[in-house]
Amino acid sequence: MERIIEADLQRLKTETLTAFHMAQVAVDKAARSVFERDPALADAVITGDAAIDVKECALDAEILRMLALYQPVASDLRAIVGCMRIVGDIERIGDQAVNIAERGLILMELAPFAPPPKLGELAAATRDFLANTAVCFTNLDMTMAKRLCEEADEILELNISILKEMAEFMRDAARPVERAVQVCFIAHGLKRVCDQCTNIAESVVFTREGACSRHRCD
Repeated sequence: MERIIEADLQRLKTETLTAFHMAQVAVDKAARSVFERDPALADAVITGDAAIDVKECALDAEILRMLALYQPVASDLRAIVGCMRIVGDIERIGDQAVNIAERGLILMELAPFAPPPKLGELAAATRDFLANTAVCFTNLDMTMAKRLCEEADEILELNISILKEMAEFMRDAARPVERAVQVCFIAHGLKRVCDQCTNIAESVVFTREGACSRHRCD
């Protein structure tokens, strides 16, 4: 029985990582659609979200099956519950990718507008966050989990600086407000992706140590 649950736990982790990769690709395509003004990329993100939702439902069903079948305790229980938490965060990352893609499509209907440089910084930081989150979950890396939690403050500061810059942009009545509003939404979407990555890091801490690290990084 112990060997069977170990095999199922490994399969659950692998499938969770697959779902995470799907969401990671979606965010990358959504960000590229904004900067490259590519509607095909945006449409691919929007239509592809259904596959992430299907994956989430399949993982939920597998998690419930394992809980009922094995009635796990200790580290096995934490591993399953940790995946359950992470799957929800992955689905929300996919939703944020859709939101970013949709805002990008709105921007494409307006006059060409060079996104602020800090939005590029935030997009790059979000890609790094996603990549590091994959490493964190794969290896149950506590050091990386702590790093992600700590770096969340830097993401927040970058997001706030973009919002302030767009607020100044909108104060000039001669400039169209709509473009700045959409940039704000895109920046917030990227920031929310990083928030979900932080949640996943906290679930890694729970899985590894059984400790609740929500709302703190220690």
